[in-house]
Amino acid sequence: MNERYSIDRASFPGPVLVTGAGGCIGSWVLALLVRAGVPACALDLSEDKRRPRLLIAESDLEKIAWRTGDISESETVVQVFETVRPCAVIHLAALQVPFCKADPVAGAKVNVVGTVNVFEAARRLGIARIAYASSIAAYGAMDDGHGAMHTLYGAYKYCDEQIAKVYSEDWKVASVGIRPGVVYGVGRDQGLTSKTTFAILAAAAGRPYEVPFSGGVSWLYAGEVASAFIHAVSRERKGAPVFDMNGVYAPVEEGLRILRQLAPSAAITSSGQPLAFPMHLPDEPLRAQLGDYGNMPLAEGIRETYEAFQSLIRRGLVSMPE
Repeated sequence: MNERYSIDRASFPGPVLVTGAGGCIGSWVLALLVRAGVPACALDLSEDKRRPRLLIAESDLEKIAWRTGDISESETVVQVFETVRPCAVIHLAALQVPFCKADPVAGAKVNVVGTVNVFEAARRLGIARIAYASSIAAYGAMDDGHGAMHTLYGAYKYCDEQIAKVYSEDWKVASVGIRPGVVYGVGRDQGLTSKTTFAILAAAAGRPYEVPFSGGVSWLYAGEVASAFIHAVSRERKGAPVFDMNGVYAPVEEGLRILRQLAPSAAITSSGQPLAFPMHLPDEPLRAQLGDYGNMPLAEGIRETYEAFQSLIRRGLVSMPE
């Protein structure tokens, strides 16, 4: 675990509840919280701890209270909140682009109703620290969408931003929304934009791989985005601001060039059209709001991910999908 992400244990007088804790960013959030000695409680649909195990030792994973439940069921969410009594909530539970397209109703229940349930439970319990994941895909639902493609996932995420604003205006429930770009790193194994991570995994496994898009993308290291979410709930805030987060904006080809320096024999290429998401938008407003949550240079992030995958492959914990 990279030491660049500093979390102040004293900033958290109680446990941090992480929804969608079994996902990529959720796993990194848990890992950073555990390393800092901050009590964490995970809420996920299942007991699947496959991704957290890639980042957290079993002895540390046992320290995390893990609760299962459907985020779209209001009674379940309220019960978890009342039991845990968190000082802060990091809401990451969501169905991603392909899953929303395959089942629009399920996508709306998880991504929209689930968010309402989290804000409503926080309102009832007086929780004053909330951070939630929106997405650059939300731009597809905006009038000035920077040419972003239209997806149901993006529509749901934009709706979440509006929900947060109403809860702030009507009930003074403050929050911070973050729109991550293309996240890469250990644990990123599904979703439309996971392919840059698959390229790094393929190189570590000695397998050929073609990234199905080209052009400029955000290279946002998973540890960096997790750190930002934690810093967002490190104190009480006002309003419901939403911030873009893209890490390093660079062509896919630049990342693959760095990767080939690490693995000269790797047959890793890219093709296809650029992704129609606004991944060039700067992180400076978010950094001005949160302070120093760390940053990962592109070459170092790709190297760390490549070396982590090599180690995980040797231990039999990850493999390249067939």
